[in-house]
Amino acid sequence: MPSLNKIKQVTLIALQAYPDIYARYISGDSTVTAPMSAIQHMLAEIGRDVEVSEIEPFIKSREATILADASNKGILPLGTPCQHYITLTNRGTQRLTILSGRVFEDAQGRPWQFLQNAEVLPNESVDVLAEQSQVRKVKKTIIETLPFYQFKLDIEEDMSLVSLTAVDQDSNIYSFVTRWMNTKAGDYAIILKTDTLREITLEFGDTARFGRTLEANTELEITVLETYGEVDASTLKEAMLQQANTADEAKLAIRFKSGGLVRMGANPLSIDQMRLLASYPTHDDNAVFLGNFDFLVRKKFMNRTFYLNVWNEMIHEQHYGSSVNHINHLFVSVVPKNRAEYALICDEISQLIAKVDSLYSYGNVVFIEPVERPFHITIKAILSPVHDVNVVQEQIKTLLISNYGKEQLASSYNMNNGFNLQEIISLINKQIPAFQDRQSDFKIDIEDLSGNGIKPNHWLFVTADSISFNIERSGGLGGGTWTVL
Repeated sequence: MPSLNKIKQVTLIALQAYPDIYARYISGDSTVTAPMSAIQHMLAEIGRDVEVSEIEPFIKSREATILADASNKGILPLGTPCQHYITLTNRGTQRLTILSGRVFEDAQGRPWQFLQNAEVLPNESVDVLAEQSQVRKVKKTIIETLPFYQFKLDIEEDMSLVSLTAVDQDSNIYSFVTRWMNTKAGDYAIILKTDTLREITLEFGDTARFGRTLEANTELEITVLETYGEVDASTLKEAMLQQANTADEAKLAIRFKSGGLVRMGANPLSIDQMRLLASYPTHDDNAVFLGNFDFLVRKKFMNRTFYLNVWNEMIHEQHYGSSVNHINHLFVSVVPKNRAEYALICDEISQLIAKVDSLYSYGNVVFIEPVERPFHITIKAILSPVHDVNVVQEQIKTLLISNYGKEQLASSYNMNNGFNLQEIISLINKQIPAFQDRQSDFKIDIEDLSGNGIKPNHWLFVTADSISFNIERSGGLGGGTWTVL
């Protein structure tokens, strides 16, 4: 339903058909604005009642519901910067020194910064690690003293926030916390919030309760790290320094090293990815309290992986047998989008889990090699004579692979009972026209899992070969010419 602001915008557009009343409305004539304001607020309240009646308790489908759920769970629109090795070639006669943090641009104009120092001798080449990100400083002067002071942080167009730090004029650093809970009164702390527009808001604390109240005339310097997110490595060829300080630096050749991709980067979570996270019965990152490490890890890494699953020792022993070596261990299976990132992502996942629960430090997170497992589905159907069997088969096959294929979101998490048949049946009913008449019908059979169960490290997906058909026409030779559609 439209918000109050949207209703006001529509009102302005509609009143342009009546210039005299429009002018009085814009000027604030109470004889016009009062009744219009009452109508606008009444429509907004009716809209809220309609939204309440459409609450989706389990599977979120409406975009507004998904965004609201993501905001409540603190799912921020964060990006992950791409990292790539750069080859520096000194074509001059003087030794060049490139410091960490120096900025250069690729052929598309995206800013990169070196993560390492480099000494490049004449006519020699050096490989240096770089990251696609930019550092931007924002200064803010607080004009009034308010508890839980908030202000919106503007992000550069087409870019995403990676991280930020906030420092006041006395060099006090405000540490980032996910919730005010367990934050002491007087601590220099800050939290980040987002809304349904995916805008970032900074919130400071209240000295009387938790955190610290921002006093008037406080001067803040916020250092923002931003990125364009996922980068197609095949387009990375040559680059150049954003600013050459000397004539010798102008002779420095910068090229992206072939096969030098370290991390391909990632965009903020999409609506479909947030819809999946909305199905988890949790409200924050407290994996210890809720015992749900899968949500914690998935929220952080799902946009960098094709498959991800986290399970505990009890589930592990149900599938792989008992052992004292499984006590106090977590098990993870992951398939990164960039296979070269496997070791890097495993290390980052281990650090994340150990950060929220020190019990799983020192090698207590075990990574299990994922096993690809095509899921066998049989479509049995009766078609009306007006439909071509081969065409319908291709339509079904294309539909299932595009939704449950190897690199699709529906196959990115573990399903110990296979894919949800209700969802598949609903999808076919909606997307395949042949099953929208009154004569055609179908049912789905899946492979027998009783003797070959799906294990936590099984990456389940459908392929063209795993889909089989048994389709018949409802009418044969000598049948009636007329059919009911």
